Amino acid sequence: MALLPRKKRRKDPLGGNSPGGAMVKFKEIGIFLVERRMGSSRRSFLTELARKKGFRVEEQMSESVTHVVSENNTGDEVLELLEKQNGICSTGFTAALVDITWFTESMGAGRPLELENCHRLQVKRISAAAVIGTPISPYACQRRTTLNNKNRLFTDALKILAENAELCESEGRYLAFTRASSILKSLPYNMTRMDDLQGIPSLGDHSRKVIKEILEDGICSEVENVIQNERYQTLKLFTSIFGVGVKTADKWYREGLRTLDELRASKIKLTKEQTAGLLYYEDLNVPVTRAEADLIGQIVEAAIHRFLPTAVITLTGGFRRGNESGHDVDFLITHPEEGKEEGLIYQVISWMATQGLILYDDITENSYQKWKNQEPEKFDHFTKCFSIFKLKREPICNLELSRPSNHDCLAVNEIGRKGLADRAGTTQHVTAAAAGDKDWKAVRVDLIIAPFGQYAYALLGWTGSRLFERDLRRYAKHFKHMNLNSHSLFDNEQNKLLAAATEEEIFAHLGLDYIPPHERNA
Repeated sequence: MALLPRKKRRKDPLGGNSPGGAMVKFKEIGIFLVERRMGSSRRSFLTELARKKGFRVEEQMSESVTHVVSENNTGDEVLELLEKQNGICSTGFTAALVDITWFTESMGAGRPLELENCHRLQVKRISAAAVIGTPISPYACQRRTTLNNKNRLFTDALKILAENAELCESEGRYLAFTRASSILKSLPYNMTRMDDLQGIPSLGDHSRKVIKEILEDGICSEVENVIQNERYQTLKLFTSIFGVGVKTADKWYREGLRTLDELRASKIKLTKEQTAGLLYYEDLNVPVTRAEADLIGQIVEAAIHRFLPTAVITLTGGFRRGNESGHDVDFLITHPEEGKEEGLIYQVISWMATQGLILYDDITENSYQKWKNQEPEKFDHFTKCFSIFKLKREPICNLELSRPSNHDCLAVNEIGRKGLADRAGTTQHVTAAAAGDKDWKAVRVDLIIAPFGQYAYALLGWTGSRLFERDLRRYAKHFKHMNLNSHSLFDNEQNKLLAAATEEEIFAHLGLDYIPPHERNA
């Protein structure tokens, strides 16, 4: 006789069962056992014991933990451990730090006992959060970081170490140095001694060592060695070429290349993107000013409104965060009537190319599918064009910006169907024509087309900063059981997408205070 399939046990929506299957009697109590000096075997035994008696024991530190239980550790040691391993700020959570005696007495009584002074671990250190009067969160999305950096000497050093780690493809070290630099950047006071670091989360031993050396000697020898390192210098040079990533730069370095002239003289086959990046290298590595960004904005807006008069265009990226310069200019484009924006990018880029404004373009189509939103991704799936503008110094009024004729529309629609990547001769022609004089500047410009229903999420994602967005998504996943990306916010508990018309509504969905763009410079 065939065996009947076993029925799957339904999950208690209220979390009534512990991971071991025992019924949770004391749902309001959440215990986290610190393994340090307790050992993994004893921790596992105590975890099983507590769950059998109806206690809820968490494997990871989280907001649901009410009691942090430690054995043979001081309160200061536990706090330091939580900051290093879990990114928990000493003033950012309300869990009680308790000795193992409270745990054993509670197990003996079969219920959680009231906390007495003899159970609590004493904390002697004074945190930096207490000095400034507000908690310091390990999450950049809970900190307000302006452009007024009072600790640039330290943050610049940590940034160099982060860059070197990224060039060595060591993501863990890259994130550690980046987070340390970010949190120092958010402090409203100048650090003058190591005691100023007490209570600050996300500072590992390596970062503290760097800070200590700078405080004592004015410089960090490790940072100085990195700056002088040939591989660091070469990979930093090659990755500053538009279209060149770390793997390609490292390959060229291992092949013996060290300079741009050597690269130009080599027989290495470059991609279309890399060819443009090398050709316009000098211009593309000169910062774009706010005035130049505004001028490009006028050109882009006029070109878009030529084909879609009611389209909405927003300057994003660092300029939206208040920066006066940047390495490129990003524009987010949408239309209140969803669907109207489809095909627009081909019309706009094609027309601007005929005006001699485009030196290079690469368009990708929208590939977003709602089922993909279950897991946050590094890149979005919007229709976008990565381009290099030929920014002329002549007034914008010299451009022909009238509405297109029917003939114009037919022409650009035909190009849109074929794809601008196959637009024979256009980029080469513009480049050749422009080479004779230099009353222009090559500027990186990204155009992103977002459907209106996803616009708020796209605006949040493309405003940055990079770490702010990363921490926002990390916070959503770890504390709210939600998946956030530049398209949507998915609530895993409700199993649905959460609509948002503004950035403020997204922050509200996450239970976070709204942080305006100029305070997201993490």
